[in-house]
Amino acid sequence: MELVVADCRLHQSRTLGFQSDIPMVELSFWFSGKSDIEMSGKPLHISGNQSQLAFSRHLDAKMNYEGEEAMLACEVRLEESVFLGMVESFGGDMNMELKRLMAAEPIRVFQQTMEPSAQLRARQLLDCPYVPALRNMYFEGKAMELLAAYMQLHLFDDIKLSRRKGKRLGRTDLDSVRAAAELLVERMDEPPTLPELSRMAGLSEYKLKAGFRELFDTTVFGYLRDKRMERALVMLEKEQVSVYEAAIATGYSNPSHFSSVFREKFGLNPSEWRKNGE
Repeated sequence: MELVVADCRLHQSRTLGFQSDIPMVELSFWFSGKSDIEMSGKPLHISGNQSQLAFSRHLDAKMNYEGEEAMLACEVRLEESVFLGMVESFGGDMNMELKRLMAAEPIRVFQQTMEPSAQLRARQLLDCPYVPALRNMYFEGKAMELLAAYMQLHLFDDIKLSRRKGKRLGRTDLDSVRAAAELLVERMDEPPTLPELSRMAGLSEYKLKAGFRELFDTTVFGYLRDKRMERALVMLEKEQVSVYEAAIATGYSNPSHFSSVFREKFGLNPSEWRKNGE
C-alpha cells in the first residue's frame, strides 16, 4: 500500500503522463487545485473538495496542471491482488464484485464532491499525531477505513437498499436524491428551499423527502444540519477559523444558534473544540 501526498505549486503549466498494466485500486482526495485528466480515453475534470475511487486493469493517463496554482491532494494506492488479499484476511470476498464492476473496461472511476465527514477523515491522512514507530499502523488503518467507506457507498449501497422492506424509489430516483444531497452540501451557506431543491432534482417533494429517509435515514433539513456541523468541525479543527467565521460559512447568521446546534451534535461548544485542536 502506498500513500502519495502532493502539496506543491508548479511554476508553469505541465502535462504529465502515466502508464501501467498492473491492476490497481486507488482512492484520491483533492483538497485544492484542479486538473483535466484523460484516463484510458475517458475525460475527467478534478477540482478542490472532490474524491475519486478508481479501479484500473490498464492505465494510460495524461494529467494537465495549471501553472502557479496551489495543489493539495493525497492518494491511497494498492495493487488489486493486495487489496483482495486484505479483504479476504478480514473474512470478505470481493473477487466477484470486481469482475462484475470491471467487465471489459480498462478502468472504472467514481467521482463525487467530498462530504464534510469524508473531508475530515481524509485530512487525517495528512496529519499523523503519533510517534514515528506507530505512523504506518495509523496510516494503514485510516486508509482501510476510507476504502471501506467508499466501497460501501459506490458498490454496495444499492444492494443494501434493495434488501430493505418497503423500498419506494427506483435507482434513477435515488441517484437524483444523491445529486440533491451533493447540491445541499455545495450550497450549505445559502441552501435552496425544499421546492427549489425538488425542481433541481427533478423529483416531487414527496419523493425527495422519502429518498432522504431511505438513503440517509433523516429528513432533508436533518441531513443539511448534520453536514453543516461536520463542515464546521473541519473548519475549526483543521483550518483554525473563528467560531463566527465557521457559523457564517455554514449558513448560520446567529453564532449563538450555531453554537447551540454544534453543542447538541458534538457535546462541546465550538470554542472549546477549537481550543482542544490548537
